[in-house]
Amino acid sequence: MDNINENFEILKKTQENEVAIVMVPFPAQGHLNQLLQLACLISSSYDLPVYYVGSATHNRQARVRANALNPSDIAKIHFHDIPTPEFASPPPDYNALRKFPSQLQPSWDASMLLRESFDSFLRDISSKARRVVVVHDTLMSYNVQDVLSLHNGIIYI
Repeated sequence: MDNINENFEILKKTQENEVAIVMVPFPAQGHLNQLLQLACLISSSYDLPVYYVGSATHNRQARVRANALNPSDIAKIHFHDIPTPEFASPPPDYNALRKFPSQLQPSWDASMLLRESFDSFLRDISSKARRVVVVHDTLMSYNVQDVLSLHNGIIYI
């Protein structure tokens, strides 16, 4: 029930704002942290609602590992957890002949299944704000491509 009340309050606040910013990082630490830093900068500098959208696991990792960021700036960010399918998380193979980080492949595959969830979230936010600005990692382009079909959506990589 708390989650419903929290979402209601977030959406109510969005109605009062003309612009909503939505951050969509690729689920890998270097990608999570960069967009979280940008989210904190935008939220604290411009007092706009900023939504950081990802899986519950990756959103938690981003919050926990954000050591250099001001906790009051992080508190302004609205983390939205997108349901993510289960995926394997194998350890790195240090003896592999090819030094490709294959342990990340299952996470990549799972992230490609989030398009509908992102679209649903963006349509909801879009109905409450005059403009929805989506800033996403280039690796998440497939998932956020439907922003272009929103009358008030704009996208940045």
